[in-house]
Amino acid sequence: MRRSANAASEAVPSDVSPRPRRWRRTLLALAGLLLVLTVGTLGGVGWIGSERAIHQPDKTFPWRVGDYPGLRPEPVTLPSGTGIAIAGTFFPGAGRATIVVSHGYGNDQGEVLPLAAFLQRAGYGVFTYDMRHRGGSGGDAITMGALEQHDLVSVIDYLAARPDVDPDRIGALGVSLGGATTILAAARDPRIRAVVDDCGFADVESATATAFEHFIGLPAFPFAPLTVAISERRIGHSVSASRPVDVVGRISPRPLLIIHGLADEQVPPDHSRRLFAAAGEPKELWLVEGA
Repeated sequence: MRRSANAASEAVPSDVSPRPRRWRRTLLALAGLLLVLTVGTLGGVGWIGSERAIHQPDKTFPWRVGDYPGLRPEPVTLPSGTGIAIAGTFFPGAGRATIVVSHGYGNDQGEVLPLAAFLQRAGYGVFTYDMRHRGGSGGDAITMGALEQHDLVSVIDYLAARPDVDPDRIGALGVSLGGATTILAAARDPRIRAVVDDCGFADVESATATAFEHFIGLPAFPFAPLTVAISERRIGHSVSASRPVDVVGRISPRPLLIIHGLADEQVPPDHSRRLFAAAGEPKELWLVEGA
């Protein structure tokens, strides 16, 4: 019996047992390649999304100060507590009440010049400025409010020290990213006595998710959280920790006006509804049809 068993084993072809091992190695190699491609694709899309989020090309606007004869611009450069220089413009008003106007995402102070002229005609002093990494201001990246809020507090420091500004009558108005920044700054600085937020986001995560789904055509998950995580690592600060919806309640009892266009696709009006729900009194929500 022993001889027949040995003979049977010798009759088995020598290439039978190694074949499954070769298939396993091939499958493992393919799985590894698929993993590398998946991680590479996710990382690549996340990096591109991050690049678009924190670095925006310069924009120009058709209007100039000369288009508004009543404006008397005073160029200003002031230091921010974050270590950058802020380029701004002070427009004196009929009185000492002053409003700081923060422009929108990817723009500069030229965007809000018509608004500055409107407010100045109403008797207010107005201060516009280039947010970080925009126009003439310093900074090597947009931080979605994480550092911009501290820059705005430095603007308040500057204005409160001017003799032609009443430090007890400083208000702040912001558009888009400027609106979110204004809420974040007002939540930490009670010297901002009144706040207007025009279409600011409630939180970075959902705004990024909307951008991927609506403008890029990719699913929000996993690309939006990956983009936020990569952006935070690149700028060295947590943008997800700077959520206007979490701090807007601290503005009360100072008045808050929230404005949003119902046709806004970039930052849907639900952001303002959430902010309004989280805010304390006095507050007002103005939803604009067709805007």
